[in-house]
Amino acid sequence: MNSSLTVKTSCVHFKGEKPCIFKRTCDGCPHFKTFGPKILILKCRAQGDVLRTTPILSGLKRAFPDSFITWVVDEETVDLLRDIPRIDRVLPLNTETALALRAQRFDLVYSLDKDPGLTGLAMLVDAPRKYGFGLNEHGNVFALTPAAAYALRLGVDDKLKFRVNKKTYQRMIFEASGLEYKKDDYVFVLADAHRRKASVFFEKNKVPNGRLNIGLNTGAGAKFTTKQWPEAHFLKLIPRLKKELKANVFLLGGPREKALNLRLARKAGVKVFDTGTDNSLLEFAGFLDRMDVVVCSDTLAMHLALALKKKTVVLFGPTCPQEIELYGRGLKLFAGTDCAPCYRQTCPKPVCMIRLSPGQVLQAVREVAGR
Repeated sequence: MNSSLTVKTSCVHFKGEKPCIFKRTCDGCPHFKTFGPKILILKCRAQGDVLRTTPILSGLKRAFPDSFITWVVDEETVDLLRDIPRIDRVLPLNTETALALRAQRFDLVYSLDKDPGLTGLAMLVDAPRKYGFGLNEHGNVFALTPAAAYALRLGVDDKLKFRVNKKTYQRMIFEASGLEYKKDDYVFVLADAHRRKASVFFEKNKVPNGRLNIGLNTGAGAKFTTKQWPEAHFLKLIPRLKKELKANVFLLGGPREKALNLRLARKAGVKVFDTGTDNSLLEFAGFLDRMDVVVCSDTLAMHLALALKKKTVVLFGPTCPQEIELYGRGLKLFAGTDCAPCYRQTCPKPVCMIRLSPGQVLQAVREVAGR
């Protein structure tokens, strides 16, 4: 046994516990590559927010072309980032990851959540330059640089957030990170394997070809029930989409929408395609990818649709439409009631969503679809 074999632990391909992707030892390996600037992104919450933060990858690669990027994210969101080639390591947020980060040194840290635990972790990581948000000696979040002060204030100043601010989330994140914003788009990769379930569904259900495929994401998530568009409005919209646009209509959603989608399919009075509510996150994205137009609230489905470059009609009520960048691929509908936006998670009578009529949504679908 030759004990003089070299192990190059400074190579970006080195794994330690198993062979690298090239399946060879370090001696004479032509694939040896040293680390460029090591960048750590701490952006874990929530899944939609993680997706709309991916444009920062383009800004980072412009500024640091040879950078090695590590992104820490909640375990449930790892799959959204796993196949993006601009990210070298995707790490789940857990104790093991936190300990591993403490042992490393980074050149830059981008701390983009305003969470005490995550901002505290940002303060513990060894790096000479840090952007975004940190945690001070009082246990309060603060701006790591003056450039992040605006984004910090937005969270505590309702007048600024609801009435004054005109900046999109992406622009604010770029500014807080000290990067030049060029209206960079979402970065997302959907593997063919995750399109397969939708393809089988289309074949099995003999979905007619040559028609407009319109996906209705009927839910609003568990946190903001105020984002929910009324069931009665969906029941009025569906037959009009079928009759006036000759469209294939698809019901989209997760486990929370199972009963709702079953009722809509039963009561609509026309043929609709229920895509099921037991799809994995990426299988759900696979169904979205088959749509020509997606109708949804300000939810994860919206961010996935935008990441997939889908034409999108977004229904806004309690949240701020001005913070959402549609990249010219859709329309925002906002009733603009006196009490909206409010960011309330519950409401006895969400008039902001009720006032968005089926007729308005139909007209918006016509516009974005060019019909």
